Amino acid sequence: MSIRNFIKNVVRILVPVFLFGIPVLGLELDFKLSGGYAYLDVKSINRGLEDWADWRKREAEENKNWLYLGQNVQSLNSGIHLEGEILLSFSPRLGISLGTGYIYGDLKEKETEVLVQKLAGPQSQVYPITVSAYPLVLSGYYFIPLNSRLHVYARGGGGLAWAKYVYREARKLESAKKYTYFRLGRASATGPILLGGLGFVYETDVGVRFFVEGLIRMAKIQGFSGENELEEKGTLYCFKEYIPDLDFWQAKNEIRTEKPSGSNFRSVSEAVVDFSGLSVKIGFIIRF
Repeated sequence: MSIRNFIKNVVRILVPVFLFGIPVLGLELDFKLSGGYAYLDVKSINRGLEDWADWRKREAEENKNWLYLGQNVQSLNSGIHLEGEILLSFSPRLGISLGTGYIYGDLKEKETEVLVQKLAGPQSQVYPITVSAYPLVLSGYYFIPLNSRLHVYARGGGGLAWAKYVYREARKLESAKKYTYFRLGRASATGPILLGGLGFVYETDVGVRFFVEGLIRMAKIQGFSGENELEEKGTLYCFKEYIPDLDFWQAKNEIRTEKPSGSNFRSVSEAVVDFSGLSVKIGFIIRF
């Protein structure tokens, strides 16, 4: 049975229990909401951005009428992780949850900027990137009381994540207000996600529980497809392309209608957007 079918079957079983069976079975139902920092391990995307900036620098240095002025090109390493769960407790120690959320990271224009002096004046060239995922996760919980108010818990779960990757390229004179975008790609894919972590819960006098949670994520998602700036549908490929004028192999992640081939391409494969990493979140739990 695939993960997708497994989750569908679990949802079919749990929804009636959540709606009708809890009072009869004596179970407890909580709403768990959290948000916080997410570390992202998107190495291939960062490598493509670094090579794009290196290409722009080499291009400026090779042109006698241009002058390379510098760059501010950062790595995409951090983002946010939001999550909401319905937590069903069978006992003070054991529970399961069905949750969804949002994992997001981006680099804006000023975080991907290369400045080049051209005949018309200083030009800003940028390559902003956005990655996001919407996971649906079934988790198991085990709680250990430390005292009457404080508990520690372990969590493990798995499910599916609907992921998106967007890249753009633009330029403008430094004095202009808006960028002109001439490259755009939007791709999406679905893949498995696994979570595991630890947390601490503190119960207040009013019955609301606050918690802090650390999670490790495993979610290497591939099979991305989408559309480029020419409205051509294709697959997101990861590859290196040889730029003969600069004697330079440039790493790229691009949507192509066909798999790149020929002597100017190497290391060609379907791109993997790795949402694996670490999340540190805080939140609260409310009992229904």
